[in-house]
Amino acid sequence: MKKWFTMLGSLLLSLALAVPAFAAQAPITVYVDGVRLSFSAGSPYLQNGSVMVPFRAVFEKLGLKVGWDPVARSVTGTSTNLNLRLTIGSNRASVNSTVRKLPAAPVQTGGTAYVPLRFIGEATGGKVVWNPASRSVQITKPVSKNRDEEDIASLMNTLTSYFNSENAAGIASLAQTGSDFAQSVTGLERMFQAYDLKSEVKSMDILGLKDNEATIATVETSTRTGGTYIPDSQDEYIYTLVRSGSWKISDVRNQKSTVLFTREQGMQRAEMPQGTDNAIQNTLKRHYESLNDKNVTVMLSTMTSYGEDYDNTQKSSLEEFFKTYDLAYTLSASNVFYFNGTEAAVYVEQQVKDKNESVSYNQALILLLDKSDDGAWTISDSYTVSNSVEGEPNNP
Repeated sequence: MKKWFTMLGSLLLSLALAVPAFAAQAPITVYVDGVRLSFSAGSPYLQNGSVMVPFRAVFEKLGLKVGWDPVARSVTGTSTNLNLRLTIGSNRASVNSTVRKLPAAPVQTGGTAYVPLRFIGEATGGKVVWNPASRSVQITKPVSKNRDEEDIASLMNTLTSYFNSENAAGIASLAQTGSDFAQSVTGLERMFQAYDLKSEVKSMDILGLKDNEATIATVETSTRTGGTYIPDSQDEYIYTLVRSGSWKISDVRNQKSTVLFTREQGMQRAEMPQGTDNAIQNTLKRHYESLNDKNVTVMLSTMTSYGEDYDNTQKSSLEEFFKTYDLAYTLSASNVFYFNGTEAAVYVEQQVKDKNESVSYNQALILLLDKSDDGAWTISDSYTVSNSVEGEPNNP
């Protein structure tokens, strides 16, 4: 009886010691891009420090086409750019016809071939991390260039969609935090209140794509659909993108802007009172006279004021401009083609001649004018439609 009790105590002690040892050997789990793999043909296990797994489930999850040669007892995994071959019992593998040494030879148990997981994950370009505490393996698949290009195209399409729906918050969500682009987005609400525009990406080229940064070139058109007048344009942009989980816009630079406007459009007269047309033409007359006379005070009176600081900056710029250049301006044509009561757009053709050079410039412009509270018309903005040169500058 005592001996039986002693044996029972020993058995209970063995069980007690065995429980924690068994609990420590939790099943090995494998995750690919955060998704747990299910192994129906067998369970992963450790062999001399290598995690061995049934090959079919892993190969298929990593995008490989599975093959099994029963005669050679070899498994294969193929994709567009990769050809793997491992043989049961051999510690050598073929990777795109290059022989590589394996950390553990593949084995066949119960009709299932087991292969070293780390080797397979890294051979496909993935990152493999073993967590001994949780007995889990995390594999992160490489992002293909094609996938990057698709994600970048999706980002640009989303940006255009947000712009056309005047969704400033949506555009802000696409910006890298603290970037130049993020800061520029803060003024979008005011722009959307003033202008109604439709943007369209005509072409997009990825100039550079490396790691977590991309450089994108686009050609985009902007078409006015309402609101304050602004001419239609075609713009060439360079975008800088960074990836932090997903692609974000860091910076945008306008490389070239072309006004989409014809002389025929500019010479179509807008309907307006004759007195208004006369007042606008008088503003233009005074403006060009002040250019030729280098009269800063009169010239400023023909331009829209945006506050004292702005006016002082304009004054200093004009004084410096008149000191530097000696130009003669001739206005050859002008026509108000847009008018809504408080704003007007004027198509003008001018010749600018450098008095010190045998060269002159023929320019077509769009001048925007605003009507002030006192009824005066002043120039608020300008856009170049075309610019051609006659003659050659004198060479020193």
